[in-house]
Amino acid sequence: MPHVGGQKLKIIYEYQILMEESDEQHQINAVEMTRRLKARGIPAERKTVYKDMDTLMDAGVDVVKGDHGYYIGTRVFELAELKLLVDAVGASKFISQKKTKDLVEKLTTLAGKEDAAQLQRQVVVPEKATSANEKIFYTIDVIYQCLDNDKMMSFKYQEWTLTKEMKPRHGGKIYKVSPAFLIRNDENYYLVAFDGENQEIRHYRVDKMVSAEMLEDSREGIEQRNALNPHEYARHHVSMFAGEERAITIRFPKHLVGVTLDKFGTGIDLRPDGEDYVKARINVAVSPQLYGWLTGVGASICFPDEEAEKYREYLKRLIL
Repeated sequence: MPHVGGQKLKIIYEYQILMEESDEQHQINAVEMTRRLKARGIPAERKTVYKDMDTLMDAGVDVVKGDHGYYIGTRVFELAELKLLVDAVGASKFISQKKTKDLVEKLTTLAGKEDAAQLQRQVVVPEKATSANEKIFYTIDVIYQCLDNDKMMSFKYQEWTLTKEMKPRHGGKIYKVSPAFLIRNDENYYLVAFDGENQEIRHYRVDKMVSAEMLEDSREGIEQRNALNPHEYARHHVSMFAGEERAITIRFPKHLVGVTLDKFGTGIDLRPDGEDYVKARINVAVSPQLYGWLTGVGASICFPDEEAEKYREYLKRLIL
């Protein structure tokens, strides 16, 4: 047929139509495809649709020729996988309500027509606090740029005030750190980095970071960063609060073995302590947050003696 407007885009539109509207139960034949193309302002004939479908197949696109037309055979994500991703986005409290809805809509477009409709019927986007940092994705992008280019980064760090407002900490101090990795822990997203000013590894909640920028200076603390294990770091820092990391022994009722393994991992040492109790040796950052977790599950510290005494003092203050 003669070259008319839109012909260079025709095969791209055909691919989009197949991705958005087709599956095994919703096949699109050549006649129907020409109608959809004309609705987009592109004239087409059946014989060119057949050629385009062959071209897509030759290019590696999983276009299947069925009894009633063409459809996309295998997609990047199965429906169950998309449901998991949608649920994860919905449960992430560091993603704002608006951004959550945007991401859910984008994920839905990855499904076929029938699956997309099913996702839309089943997805429930929970109401979230309006305080979520809308610029968190920009901050994450800056962090990855620093990691890719081996550069330091700067940012301001916010904290809550008594008036329930987020204000820069330390009067708007500019933090300069060398990123090591990003990690999700306790429903929040954290940057673990080397702090050159204090010569130590620290972590920062990404949703509290603002005005993030990549610096020209190369990252520092290579030995400290290389010594880090992301999984171990998350497991040892309860609720991601800082504290001196120590090896301690905790004691708890036997029925809490599963809870303890979920919290500290299956690599910890366990041994029975009588009929009803168990002792576990763990490496963990000792902090009030650890004490809070121990108190909540009914566990105690029994070694070393100085840590056991600190925990008993903590419990006394709670009672008083």
